[in-house]
Amino acid sequence: MKISNTKILFQYILWTFLITYCSWGVLMLASQIELLELRTPLGMILFTIGGCGPTIASYFILRHYGRITGFKTFIKEAFAIKQPLNTYIYVLILTIAYFGIPALLGGITPSSPVYMAILSIPIMIIGGGLEELGWRYILQPLLEKKIGFIGATLVTALIWAVWHLPLFFIKGTSQYHWNFGLFSILVIGMAFSLAVIYYLSKSIWLCILFHSVINSFSISWVMDESLLIKLITSIGITMISLSLLFIKRGKAGFKSAKYT
Repeated sequence: MKISNTKILFQYILWTFLITYCSWGVLMLASQIELLELRTPLGMILFTIGGCGPTIASYFILRHYGRITGFKTFIKEAFAIKQPLNTYIYVLILTIAYFGIPALLGGITPSSPVYMAILSIPIMIIGGGLEELGWRYILQPLLEKKIGFIGATLVTALIWAVWHLPLFFIKGTSQYHWNFGLFSILVIGMAFSLAVIYYLSKSIWLCILFHSVINSFSISWVMDESLLIKLITSIGITMISLSLLFIKRGKAGFKSAKYT
């Protein structure tokens, strides 16, 4: 029996937001009335469950529809580290662009030693990178089948940004001190970078790695909360991402990716 992609999309988005918003919603309300702090055991449990919402939903959706055979297959797909060298170069180029563009504009402030960022990459894989098993492994490819590469990337960016919204109201998170509008602008550039990495490599591991590296180095190199800086950075990494896609695939590069 043919499975409706619309049904998979709906179920994935529904369960992702239910898991995340229930966990982060409780934490948000509790932190606002000072009933519970983020840096407590219960606070961190709720925070972690919410952050794993896209990953948890992805696993059960893929398992339910027979896309994977079990948890071992899921993990093997996530950590398929053996990839062609050129695909790692895509990650390197886009990482340099992400931090290099604002640095050239004077919009980066050193915050902590670089070795701290490197050491935090494994932590950020769990605390951010594994989201890609949902956003880029399910959501983006299925949307591409309906609205094409550009449209799918923009919609994924919107959903991804809104998914983060509760963090901006939880005391103790980095996002609590950020501007959601500026964050959303940068998310668009990130979404295009990740969409291109996945399209060119078909590797969700490289998306996980890129996401984790950006989160990690953002600890050491803090981007200014400036509309100009974030807008130019987002446009810049979007254009570089699309250039990589066009160079590699030509005009055919904007056709939808295969969902597996």
